[in-house]
Amino acid sequence: MSEINKETQDHLNNLANVIDDKIEKASKASVDNAKNEVDSVIKGEVNNLVEKFNEGTEALNKRIDAIEVDNKKKSVSNVFRTKREAFTDAIGKSESLKAMKTGSRGNASMELKADVLISSDFAGAGSSRDATGVMHVDGIKRDPSNVTNMMGIIPVGSTDSNVIRYVKESAYTNNAANIAEGSAPTDSEFQLTAEDAVVQKTTAVMTISQEMLDDTPGLSSYLSQRLPAKINTVIDDQLIGGSGSSPNLLGILNGGTTFAAGGFANAIESAQELDVLYVAMNQLALSNYAANGIVLNPTDFHKIALLKDTTNEYLRGNSLVSADGFFRINGVPVYMNNKMGAGSFAVADFSQASQVWQREGLKVDFGYEDSDNFSKYLVSVRGIARIAHSIYLPTAIVKGSFSTAKTALETA
Repeated sequence: MSEINKETQDHLNNLANVIDDKIEKASKASVDNAKNEVDSVIKGEVNNLVEKFNEGTEALNKRIDAIEVDNKKKSVSNVFRTKREAFTDAIGKSESLKAMKTGSRGNASMELKADVLISSDFAGAGSSRDATGVMHVDGIKRDPSNVTNMMGIIPVGSTDSNVIRYVKESAYTNNAANIAEGSAPTDSEFQLTAEDAVVQKTTAVMTISQEMLDDTPGLSSYLSQRLPAKINTVIDDQLIGGSGSSPNLLGILNGGTTFAAGGFANAIESAQELDVLYVAMNQLALSNYAANGIVLNPTDFHKIALLKDTTNEYLRGNSLVSADGFFRINGVPVYMNNKMGAGSFAVADFSQASQVWQREGLKVDFGYEDSDNFSKYLVSVRGIARIAHSIYLPTAIVKGSFSTAKTALETA
């Protein structure tokens, strides 16, 4: 009985071992299968996420490209739209103008930021300047037919003072040199003088109808184009030819350095206006300045453009217009301005020569109380800008008359 029991017990033990072994193998297989299934699921999910990320990135890039294209399309009108919006905003905020429209008062006023006077390329935020200080809008080419205002050429700053005290450098003698050990160096000499640039009022007056006063969109559109242009015309006259005696600003023709033929005196046969400008650039270079702007009367510029050789071919052809839309002579931008008298010129390093200072923004006054405006249902509009001009480096501006300069260059 005991032997049967022992035999049975052994059999049961062997059976148990077999069962345990099978269970262990089955468990291991299940774990491996489960692991493989998990790995497969994870890999699938990761692939799905990567595909969705790539699709999202592609869609985002397409959206960004579409926005950039749309902005470029809109940028062409942005110059004028932004300036007009500045006027619209000022008109809307002027409580006195609202009262004038209702008839409760006979005059009104508003003030705009100084930017509206900086050339026709006003664009507010996102704009930039080139080397000459000209304001540009990203993505917009300058219209080469546009006559640029001087405040678009000369760097402009702001001030809270009525008088700008500055130092003018009239001349500089460079005595820098190599010296022997123990020798005393020779000082370089600067001719410096303290100068005052007084802030002066520049005004322009125009007349509008009472109906336009009630039309905010029409009023802002009209004033944004006409009023800054009228004031800039007066400012141009001052920045070019102002005498410097109050109430005048000091202009570049009175504050610059007179053209000097130098080594080219009596050395050029049949000297032309183009020769004069090249020698003026050389004069700047000898004073360690680089010309970055030429201001001419439109008549003088077109006279240069129409120069022909002995075969009746234009000397300059289309080379006066560069890819960036500027008229250029020897690579230097040319700015046409009617306030530069015919026969006169200025070649300068405008980035260093001088600076325009503007106190406050553009103030605009409205009123019926001017002559018989009230009886005629008309309104007078007066724009006021407060401007100063300081010329730091007279030698960075070469100015003169073409007739005198050509005579100096002509062979005897």
